[in-house]
Amino acid sequence: MVQNKTINSQVLFMKKIFIIAFYCFLPIVSFAQADTTKTKSEEIDFDSFGDADNKKIRTFCTQKVNYLSPTKLISIGYETQLPFHLTSTIDDPTAARTNFTSDTHVNSFGGLRVALNAPVISKSNFILNLGLTFWDTQVALENPARSVLFPKISSLSSTGVNVTAFKPLDDKHFIIFQANADLSGNYANLSGQTSKATTYSGTGIYGWKKSDNLMWGLGLTRTYRAGQLLHIPVVFYNRTFSPKWGIESIFPAKLTLRRNFSPTSYLMLGYEIEGNTFYLGQVSSSDVFLRRGELKPRITFETKLTGFIWLSAQAGLRYNWRFDAFKTQNPTANETPFFSNKLGNPLYFNVSINLVSP
Repeated sequence: MVQNKTINSQVLFMKKIFIIAFYCFLPIVSFAQADTTKTKSEEIDFDSFGDADNKKIRTFCTQKVNYLSPTKLISIGYETQLPFHLTSTIDDPTAARTNFTSDTHVNSFGGLRVALNAPVISKSNFILNLGLTFWDTQVALENPARSVLFPKISSLSSTGVNVTAFKPLDDKHFIIFQANADLSGNYANLSGQTSKATTYSGTGIYGWKKSDNLMWGLGLTRTYRAGQLLHIPVVFYNRTFSPKWGIESIFPAKLTLRRNFSPTSYLMLGYEIEGNTFYLGQVSSSDVFLRRGELKPRITFETKLTGFIWLSAQAGLRYNWRFDAFKTQNPTANETPFFSNKLGNPLYFNVSINLVSP
């Protein structure tokens, strides 16, 4: 049985988190001085002007629909889950205590969540955003001695960088591409981490913008949202039915029904799948990866506080999709878990302060 250890949470390196530089573009207007001393004999030659009807102006669709929830440039929040029960089992036949099972109660499960989304290029024919994320989960057990995995899961952190590109092809068609690299493990700081803790995800979508109230698309994704590597199709669907009702979705990852009360206040009901594969280090000379996946039905209320500062309050159910440990990061043929964990499904709460785009 793994010896118990006390792991103090350290997320102080997040004090110097993110700075956004806002660039203001000043138009330069040149004025030409006209000659006002024309004589009666001077005439204007209208043939020297081109025909505006013969000039084609190329237009591009935008990345939003009417009444869409605002994009969060900076988000700082905290998420916590109510207490739940945890049952752990050693399944590996090479372990000293095969099929050993332990039970304990989880008193707290949550931590800081920080995200930054900065526009790098913003043109009518191309938009590129760069993002940074940090999610932390601190685990406090009622009886740590009864958990076979406690020394390895008392702290789970995920630090990621992502890039999102929106390329309109014309006023009706567009392409979306997103790529993520996440460093996920039981680290208290980033020093000493290896590539074993890194996962890579990506999504590509080809879409149609039917109107200012509807845009949708089809694509493929490589994702760890369910706790392990999956390659699946996705459906992008943003639609506004009226000034009060709309849908925002990237199915199957998340789907939300939006109810607008005003331009600065709305309620959303839906779900999201979250997760990743976390590198826990070595146990019995073998690498151990925790595959964590959660399904979250939830309700979210967001409202403007002042200027571009918004408050977001979220409540829902955290349903355990997957929380098992394996010797490999990605699924292999005929694999069996090193540790199996059964978690209760508690209510959870998330509160954040956000700087949104104009």
